[in-house]
Amino acid sequence: MSLFQAIALAVAAYLLLLARSAWRQGELPQFLWSLALVTALLGAVAAVVAAAIAIDRM
Repeated sequence: MSLFQAIALAVAAYLLLLARSAWRQGELPQFLWSLALVTALLGAVAAVVAAAIAIDRM
């Protein structure tokens, strides 16, 4: 197992524990919306970085 795989596994386990806690408190929909928002923001940042790299290589 590589370092990146270990980090990904740790992050996934942490998110599962957070989801379990949110479910027990009745806040799972809010947690999922927050997770979706963070995912979208990280995707937007990744797209901007990828575009900047692509433009720089031209």
